[in-house]
Amino acid sequence: MVFAAGNIRDAAADGPRRSVRPGPGRKRVQRQVETRAQQSADYVLGGSETELNRLRAQAEEYDEQARWLLDTVGIRPGSRALDVGCGPIGILRLLSEMVGPSGEVVGLEREHRFVELARYEIERLGLQNVQVIEADALSSGLESESFDLVHERLVLVNVPEREALLAEMLRLTAPGGFVALEDIDNVSWLCEPAHPSWDALLAVFHQAFRAGGGDPFVGRRLPSLLRDTSANDVQARLWAELPRPNQYRRTHLLSLVNSIRERILQMNLMSESELDAHRQALVQHLADPNTVVVEKLLMQCWGRKPAQS
Repeated sequence: MVFAAGNIRDAAADGPRRSVRPGPGRKRVQRQVETRAQQSADYVLGGSETELNRLRAQAEEYDEQARWLLDTVGIRPGSRALDVGCGPIGILRLLSEMVGPSGEVVGLEREHRFVELARYEIERLGLQNVQVIEADALSSGLESESFDLVHERLVLVNVPEREALLAEMLRLTAPGGFVALEDIDNVSWLCEPAHPSWDALLAVFHQAFRAGGGDPFVGRRLPSLLRDTSANDVQARLWAELPRPNQYRRTHLLSLVNSIRERILQMNLMSESELDAHRQALVQHLADPNTVVVEKLLMQCWGRKPAQS
């Protein structure tokens, strides 16, 4: 189920997009000696095994949408692309495929464990045109205007320094290149029939997530946030899904609550016994094939960095 957003043009209706032009003489990306002092806030959902497994499953289920976005932007062989906050894999495999052997892909990730896992996946998959850099997205030390595409997925939803991160993404984008964003908006997230355990767990998740600087409704803000960076030709698309039984996103709320469980307990939002009871009740409710889950909206937004005059 796909929706075009209001008066923001849906690229599918606009005809072919202009492709990113790879520049000549591309070299292995180098970090600058200087790095910026600003650091982003701690990752709200942590780096546990539970969160790692959640990120892996999430990457697989968002492949279709990511491929559509990259096709629409028009990434060409030989391009250089950056995936900000790539986690254990992000869209590195898709980018590697699209830029080809003559192109280059860089994953930027600050969580050491995720960096190691991403490097393992790159080696396992034989992605010879991909490297992962361990650094904070706000102080990466990467060269300005060195990428044809700078992409993030589900990073802005987690960090409070959204304007600073977008400014940094634009700095790294070559003139005429693209900045591409993918983030969620929980406005549509519900189950039918409604269930008190869904409501209770969603409420405490939102409280704990927002306390850590997250914004579960950031998706609707992506077009205005990107326009504020001076990006041109800003466009957007919305995706909505009805996850089926046994599909990962059907139980995504349970996975998120598991990832943020310790924060919920530390904030005294719910006792451990209450949390476990609600979780067990919701597992049963979502296992019923007659229960309908309306997924979070996924907002994709992209724009061009102005070409130099």
